[in-house]
Amino acid sequence: MTSNLSRRAFLKTSALGASAVALGAPGVARGFPANEKVKLGWIGIGGRWGNLAELMIKHVPDAVNVAVCDLIPDRVERGKKVFERDKPNGYTDLRVMIEKEKLDGILVVTEPCNHSVVVVPVLEAGIHCFAEKPMDTTVEKVDAITKAARKAKGVIYQIGTQRRYSPPHLAGMELIHGGTLGKVMLMQGHWHWAHRPQVPRMVARDGGMLVEQACHHTDVMSWVMRDKPPITCVAIARTEIPTPEGPNVHNEQQSATIWQWPGGEIFSYTHLLWLARHFQTEQLHVHCQKGGVDLAHGVMHRADHDAKTAAAPQEELKDQFADDPRGDWGMGTKEELQAFVANIKAGGKQPINANVESGRIATLMCLMGRMAAVNAAKNAYEPRVVHWKDLGSTTDLA
Repeated sequence: MTSNLSRRAFLKTSALGASAVALGAPGVARGFPANEKVKLGWIGIGGRWGNLAELMIKHVPDAVNVAVCDLIPDRVERGKKVFERDKPNGYTDLRVMIEKEKLDGILVVTEPCNHSVVVVPVLEAGIHCFAEKPMDTTVEKVDAITKAARKAKGVIYQIGTQRRYSPPHLAGMELIHGGTLGKVMLMQGHWHWAHRPQVPRMVARDGGMLVEQACHHTDVMSWVMRDKPPITCVAIARTEIPTPEGPNVHNEQQSATIWQWPGGEIFSYTHLLWLARHFQTEQLHVHCQKGGVDLAHGVMHRADHDAKTAAAPQEELKDQFADDPRGDWGMGTKEELQAFVANIKAGGKQPINANVESGRIATLMCLMGRMAAVNAAKNAYEPRVVHWKDLGSTTDLA
């Protein structure tokens, strides 16, 4: 294992302006013989990593996990133990790992606030990258990743919004985009939880609950809207555990947000904690002129505006979620990992469902919602109207 590198030093030396030339790693975008395995490295051996690692081992036989990296040595040892089959090397310095290993791809599973710190150097080094959602926690960092990904021609940048790889969601989106149900009018969504957080989480780490978690759902609904950004947002948020530091420091725990697109389409969304377990559910409904789709459970219902449609039976999508009425929140995770490795073997020539443009819109929508709920200057929850241009992103496409 390499010598330890402090968090402050790591962030300083691997910051957004870090040069890929200094990393000394050649680009690895190439095709693969059928029997050659894809060599992967992992950065960030935390909670989310465990689930991804298990799925990678069980369901992606074309991958070999040759390196793990984390700033905390104990986590490095954990990574080496879980991937014992592949006998990976352990590192506490991203740069050293890139220099010493001939990696085909890197998976970034750090805390959200450090995604850009790692993703940008990886892309600049020409290494295919899978990074967990959200893209990052500020507009500036999202813009930095966006610029790096657009510049890295032939290099995969895939984001961990797994519903883009979920068979029921794909089938539902085909139904919506195919015009069977007519124009989209209204979208409804929620993610409601029973757990009661004892200590509010830090905004500096994950951007707020609306950013860290709800990006899954903003991603799905921006997908419904063909990855076009909304123009307006209003939001209300609060916390059940007030802190003297205020919303600039600690996450909100309850929020209600509405986004609107240029055609008048609305997405109404609530993200709530501290509920009775009976109400712990995920909802993703898309209402169109001729019917609606329940994307969380893979079911379509035709509208009964007239006798002709009223007589039509309920139709189901191509696939169903599990019988669990909450749906399968992890649906698509296995498939997204399989797609990442398969695309590496294909030389990066396959379409990327969850790409930089879709991830950018989904993350900025969340930041837009938090901006509408929190007056940062006053450090107070204060609902207001926010427009897309108020984000100040420098990466909007004409």
